[in-house]
Amino acid sequence: MGARFKFDEEKAVAAVAFLASRRIPELTKGKICKLVFLADKHHLVRFGRPITGDRICAMKDGPVPSAILDMLNNVLNSPGESAFPVLEKNVSVNRAYANPHFEAREFTLGEFLSESDVEALSSVADGYGGKTFSELRRLTHDMPAYKKAWDGKPNSSNTMAFEDFFEEDDEAIRGALEEMIENQELRDAFAPFSGF
Repeated sequence: MGARFKFDEEKAVAAVAFLASRRIPELTKGKICKLVFLADKHHLVRFGRPITGDRICAMKDGPVPSAILDMLNNVLNSPGESAFPVLEKNVSVNRAYANPHFEAREFTLGEFLSESDVEALSSVADGYGGKTFSELRRLTHDMPAYKKAWDGKPNSSNTMAFEDFFEEDDEAIRGALEEMIENQELRDAFAPFSGF
């Protein structure tokens, strides 16, 4: 079994709120998912861990962080009563569009993000925030990790392997993949003793 990470809801909420605070145009649920995926990948190939720890699924529209998608759907479907009041406090939903846009109310969640998390999110916001959802969809469909998880086995929830994110990534830091694998082996070895 490959590397696994524990989903960190506080970091996930902070990442979404951070992106909304960057005034990214047309910040829909789909675009947020693409940008969080890219930020998680950016951080993973440099530091051996993603920002949010979310499970990334290969879906029809490309890679999707599954828990974040569920969180955004919950906010969209239960305004004012969602299971994520901290997110609703920091972002608002502009429903004037066919695909509602997420906008910043305030950003008070910086304490949940490390310096490297902020660097990754900022880099992705600057490099990809101006792209449309369709452009991001095309970009992520071309990634080897997506193709490996999706090609030949289209399903609504093919989990992408974190190890595959390092393939054909010129920005991957030497040793980050090995560190990620070693850390997983340590978690596996000590899990029976720690309840992890």
